[in-house]
Amino acid sequence: MSVKNYLNSLIDLSGKKVLVTGGTAGIGLSIVKHLLYKHADVIVLARNGAKFNKVKANLLESFPNGHLDFIRYDQNDDQSIVLAANEIIKNHLDFYALILNAGIIQATKNITKTDGYPTTIKTNFVGVALLIKLLIPYLKEGQRVVFQGSLGAGLYRGKATSLKDLKPRMFELYYLSKAGIEALFYYYANKKNANASFYLVEPGITKSEIIREFVPIVRFLGKIVLTIFSHSTDKAALTAMKALKPDTMKGTYIVPRGLFAYCGYPKIKAFPKKRQRQFLLDLLDEKYR
Repeated sequence: MSVKNYLNSLIDLSGKKVLVTGGTAGIGLSIVKHLLYKHADVIVLARNGAKFNKVKANLLESFPNGHLDFIRYDQNDDQSIVLAANEIIKNHLDFYALILNAGIIQATKNITKTDGYPTTIKTNFVGVALLIKLLIPYLKEGQRVVFQGSLGAGLYRGKATSLKDLKPRMFELYYLSKAGIEALFYYYANKKNANASFYLVEPGITKSEIIREFVPIVRFLGKIVLTIFSHSTDKAALTAMKALKPDTMKGTYIVPRGLFAYCGYPKIKAFPKKRQRQFLLDLLDEKYR
C-alpha cells in the first residue's frame, strides 16, 4: 500500500475545518499536505508568519484550490496561546478537528527555561495544557482533538515531584513532556463533561533534524537508528489522519503497526493503564489545569 492509496481510503474532508499546530515543517507539514489532499480547510497555528507564507505558496502549487490560513501561535508563550485561543473562539469554533502536533526537543547542554519550566516541558506539555484549558468550555459534540504523542513517552520511568526543578539526562525532558501529553489525553478522554472526542496518536520514528543539537556520537548513532527504523514524515502523519475517520471511536490510541511501533501504517491499540500518570497533571501550576 502507498501513502496515497491509504489517504484515498479515508473520507473526503470537503467543507471541514481542521486546525494544526506546528504545521510548517516535519510531520506537521505532512499532516497539512494530507488534509489539503482530502480537501479540508486548513488553519496552521505556528510562530513564524513569513515561513508560513513560503510554505503556503509551495503548497498551493500542488493544491491550487486549497484553503490555507494562519494563526500566530507560540506554544512556549502564554500570551501567544491566549491570543490564539481567543482567535479560535471568535472565528473558528466550527472546526472539525484540532491536531496538537507542535513540539520541540532541546539537548541537555543547551537547556533553557520559560516561566521556570524547562523549555521542552513548557512547549510540549504545559503550553498544550493551557490551550486545551482555554478551549474546553467551548468545545462541542462531534469535534475532535488529536494529541500527537511519542513512543518516547513509554520510555519515561521517573516519578517527577516537580516540573521545574529537574536534573535531566539526555532525552529525559522530552520523554517527560510526552508522558505529560499522554496524561492530558487520558484525563480529557475520560472527562464526563468534555463534549469533544479526544485521540492520542504516535507518528513512530522519522528522519528529521531532531538530534542536530546533540554531541557528535549521539548524532552518529541517531542517524544509524533513523536509517534502520524510520519511515517518511508523510507516512508518520497517517496516524493523525486516521483519528479523523468518523468510525474511529473517541478515546482511541493509534500507533504505527510495525515492530515496537517504530514505523508502518496506522493501527488502533489499547492505551496502557500504567501510562495514565495523573501525577504529572497535578504538578502543573493552577493556571494550566
